Amino acid sequence: MCGIFGITRKSEFHEIDVSGSTLLCHRGPDNEGNWENDDVKLEHSRLAIIDLTDAGNQPFELEQGKVLVFNGEIYNFQELRKNWYDENQPWKSHSDTEVLYRGLVTKGLECLNELNGMFAFGFFDTNSNKIFLARDRYGIKPIYYYHDGLDFIFASEQKAIAKFTGWSPDLNNLSEYSVFKYVSGNKTTIKNIFELEPGHAAEYDVASGELKIWRWHNFTKERTEEKIDYEKLETTIFESVKRHLISDAPIGIQLSGGIDSSILAWYVNKIKGNNIKSFSIKFLDSKFDESEEAAQTAKKFNFEHHSISFSVTDFIEIWPKAIKFFDEPINHPHTLPLFKLYQVAKNHVKVLLSGEGADEAFLGYEHHKKILSMTDYKDLRNFSKFVDFDLIKEYLNLELIGNTNDYWGNKTESAKYWISKGSTGISGYEFHHHLNTLLNRIDKMSMAHSVEVRTPFLDNELVEFGLKQNIDTLFKFSQNNSTKRKIPLMQIHKKLFGVDLSDKGKIGFHVPFDEWIQNVSELRKFCSDAISKTKKYNELNHNKIEELRRKLETEDVLENFEIRIIWLLTNYLLWRKNTA
Repeated sequence: MCGIFGITRKSEFHEIDVSGSTLLCHRGPDNEGNWENDDVKLEHSRLAIIDLTDAGNQPFELEQGKVLVFNGEIYNFQELRKNWYDENQPWKSHSDTEVLYRGLVTKGLECLNELNGMFAFGFFDTNSNKIFLARDRYGIKPIYYYHDGLDFIFASEQKAIAKFTGWSPDLNNLSEYSVFKYVSGNKTTIKNIFELEPGHAAEYDVASGELKIWRWHNFTKERTEEKIDYEKLETTIFESVKRHLISDAPIGIQLSGGIDSSILAWYVNKIKGNNIKSFSIKFLDSKFDESEEAAQTAKKFNFEHHSISFSVTDFIEIWPKAIKFFDEPINHPHTLPLFKLYQVAKNHVKVLLSGEGADEAFLGYEHHKKILSMTDYKDLRNFSKFVDFDLIKEYLNLELIGNTNDYWGNKTESAKYWISKGSTGISGYEFHHHLNTLLNRIDKMSMAHSVEVRTPFLDNELVEFGLKQNIDTLFKFSQNNSTKRKIPLMQIHKKLFGVDLSDKGKIGFHVPFDEWIQNVSELRKFCSDAISKTKKYNELNHNKIEELRRKLETEDVLENFEIRIIWLLTNYLLWRKNTA
């Protein structure tokens, strides 16, 4: 896990004395490296996980003029190392970086189809004078870019690009952020900085300045499996966890108290024994707290467990810090306790396993019953609204911001594409949008503390297993009309732990923000102070926001939609300070 950076040297950008790897050193404090010629400069900040020797340092170059900067892990690298062995070219390291490099040199981007892992990389070939970028199938690792027809910059985080291009809000995307609390597709909230979407690749021609982007991975399979092969599922989970436990650095597990992380804990214990450190968040005085369940799981396997208390005071203290690392307004409140969890975990491990992705692959959310029956792309793009535009637009200066009549951004095109893809299309849409926001927050919060997070449920083979299952085998209603979700994983959990939780409602990693903002004056004051700064920013309606701020100060009961608007505005204004 690392920070990657690349920049062309055509304009005055090359005269700016700033190191991309230094800007990203929190992502990889173990080594900083750079490579450059007259046209391109590549930089890398390394968090050493596989092959801790200098042989794994980057930028990585074996053949002169072919250079790789890579962030992530290739979990099947040992298998590929055997398959791609060339007796005329002995291996120089034991790293997955070298395996990826050799795949790119010999197979080009066709090698992406053979990779099982999380990755975002830049590869420069001086012979073709082209830079190639790629992002893994499900978007576990992010990569951003800037392109103006002359210069090209890419990096693991927006802040490294903005240091060269400027940090200005893209007001054309403000209406979409306000409705959905994130910006979709390749757009971001920062002007001229774009995100390479999950499962996409790019080719930049240094000579001509032409940039091509395409989708290299599709969800093409129909849900054809009518019966769950539990023996195969157990084997697939076992092999995934086994791959994800390959590390030359200390590794632990993130426990939530739920089904998914408990299953991971069982397999981790089976494979590695009980010499494991585990971490969970404890929400004080909240109905959403599942820390006791997490502690019981850890005790069952004799893990060294760390239950990390998280209060509203922590929430307030961490919020501005987290936004600086997030680079955009934070969309999910549970981003902030993750920041603290990784802050503590950093002192014990370099790698953590997480259960993220299981709900998307095996249909674990209550909303799947409704969303999977949609046939109209308009219903699909509207489904994940956070606040209706008719409610939020009063708080915006509609004359200044763009796209007010098309606040869906990329979602219209995306919804049309995925809904045409048959029975896996809706899942593809959710992977591409909602899951992408969850994975980005894990990446930013963990790498803020130089911790690598791995997601075994997003292993290629495990996701493919879930996507093949007929919807009725994954999601049903029981006789008492309670929802039975992600039935395969529920059954695995029942077999492993002897407890049937299939009728239990999903709690999830839920922060009691609504509860706190109603009842905790300290949080109300924090949000009130934040949104009092609106007069600096003309894209907002100062008078309407002032009404909301006064209601916060008087401690009146807030309507649900007002709480959501407070969340949006506070995040936006805390972030907006960074653009000033």
